[in-house]
Amino acid sequence: MGELYDRLTAYGKGDAYPFHMPGHKRDGKRFCFQNPFSFDITEIDGFDDLHHPSGILRDAMDRAASVYGSEKSYFLVNGSSGGILAAVSACVRRGGKLLTARNCHKSVYHGIFLRGLRPVYLCPPPVSGWGTAGAVPPSAVEAALSAEPDIEAVLITSPTYEGICSDIKEIARICHERKIPLLVDGAHGAHLAYRGEDSAFPPSALEQGADLVIESLHKTLPSLTQTAVLHKRSGLIREDVLEWYLQVYQSSSPSYVLMASMDSCISYMAGPEGRADMERYERRLTELRAFAGGLVHIRLLEGEGCDISKLVLKADRMGGREFYDLLRTEYRLQPEMCTETYVILMTAPGDREEGFIRLKRALGEIDGRLGAEERRDRKNVGSWSGVPVRFPAPQAARTLSQMDGAPLEACPLSSCAGKISGEFAYIYPPGIPLLAPGELVTEEILSILFRYREEGLEVRGPAEKDSLRVLAEERPF
Repeated sequence: MGELYDRLTAYGKGDAYPFHMPGHKRDGKRFCFQNPFSFDITEIDGFDDLHHPSGILRDAMDRAASVYGSEKSYFLVNGSSGGILAAVSACVRRGGKLLTARNCHKSVYHGIFLRGLRPVYLCPPPVSGWGTAGAVPPSAVEAALSAEPDIEAVLITSPTYEGICSDIKEIARICHERKIPLLVDGAHGAHLAYRGEDSAFPPSALEQGADLVIESLHKTLPSLTQTAVLHKRSGLIREDVLEWYLQVYQSSSPSYVLMASMDSCISYMAGPEGRADMERYERRLTELRAFAGGLVHIRLLEGEGCDISKLVLKADRMGGREFYDLLRTEYRLQPEMCTETYVILMTAPGDREEGFIRLKRALGEIDGRLGAEERRDRKNVGSWSGVPVRFPAPQAARTLSQMDGAPLEACPLSSCAGKISGEFAYIYPPGIPLLAPGELVTEEILSILFRYREEGLEVRGPAEKDSLRVLAEERPF
């Protein structure tokens, strides 16, 4: 077979435990298909058309809407990114204003670029001591809408990559008072609809009144990568316009394997097996979080309204990259990602007891080692005092669309301060930019970029490692 196939097959036979997406956790015994080649088809008689559904696919999406409590739900075969592009395009006219949180996914920025929008950014306050963005304050949304009355839609991320949830109910109320739709990138929250009564999981964004919610099934549920859903529950959005843009941003040859995975996932999670999985999953999470809370040198991000499925951990005197590599190489636990200060381990109802046992043992041993080495100097330690905000307020000099085709020139990073960026700069995942095209490069941004490099984190976006493409200076003839 091909090299990629062979490597994937070999990796799947190894002992690395997946604390990362997708949510099926590579469990081919519980969530298995027959040979996918046997039913990888096109739009033949009896199997409907995703973009003009009138039969089996319409029925499958109607079932999804019933489970999630939406007016209408749409299968997304291009992941949540396609749904976000369609939602933005359907809700904001070309050249209009979108109020969005700065810690949004890069697909939101792509929508801003494609539609030539004028973004108004909300900068969520940092979570003290963690260097990550917190919840979006409803008061900030209200202030922005009052200051910019021509804003046409609001888009925020909840839960975030770190599991931080905003007060969607209150933000929705503020938006609806002004007849403005609230769009929520809930890519990391597809599991929340399946929580039981008196659950420690927060309610879903749709349940709290958002107008459009985009959720990635594959991130936390037993569904194949690239599967997502868009839920609509609003009279503020024209259905025909939304459906038009779903055609624009999705493949005209949607995969029946992916659509079958979505239908199977939702049916499974809504049934008795899925409900039992969620109960068992929450119990295991509660026990694990209680264990982590008792550690001395390892800390767990917690807070009211947080999604408990995300395990965001940092260790004393150890940078995020060092912690990540230790879990991965010595304990064979593969985290989802790391930043300069912490690691993220993604859990899901598909996780096995084995994974929780192995993680407890690893965290206990590492915590003990850190205690024994408390007085010892360590190498590659994350030493930022007070952990800076990772998403400084942007200073826009041009819009994204104004930078399309603009003359750019490469500039050494050390000389970029005061220039206008022609590129994005971000850590992926989660793909939240420190810098976007058209924005001023500041000393603060440069210091964070340099610190990322010192911590061994890969900064994506810039075409060259040590330089940034910036708007070319006009030179006299």
